[in-house]
Amino acid sequence: MATALTSFTHTASATTLTAAVLALTLMFSGCSVHKIDVQQGNVITQEMLEKLKTGMDMRQVKHLLGTPLIEDPFHVGRWDYVYRYKAGNTDERQSAHLTLYFDNNLLSKIDVQSALPKESEVKKPGSSLRSSTPTQGQGSHSH
Repeated sequence: MATALTSFTHTASATTLTAAVLALTLMFSGCSVHKIDVQQGNVITQEMLEKLKTGMDMRQVKHLLGTPLIEDPFHVGRWDYVYRYKAGNTDERQSAHLTLYFDNNLLSKIDVQSALPKESEVKKPGSSLRSSTPTQGQGSHSH
């Protein structure tokens, strides 16, 4: 009988200790969650748009803007450039969308779907960290 009582007390203590450790782990794990910044698509800026001219061929456009995010096989003469940024630990977001149309491999129409930021305003992963440090995040960006 004493052995059963000792075993029960030991099991109850172990269960209480396990529950306490689990509770502390859950409580402190919430403090250290780090969400990463998410960048998707092509960075497209107002300065890039200003360099884009109708009559440019597809090769010239790719050299200026990079490979389009979307080349729709059903609309061969249409390229979509999309940029989305979501900061991991804040609600900071940014997006830009540019649609280009080609006739005979030459740029014929430029459709700005949403406002394009200036180069200095582009949000990139880690930019919220850089902007909090006065000596970083200032000046030109390299590509």
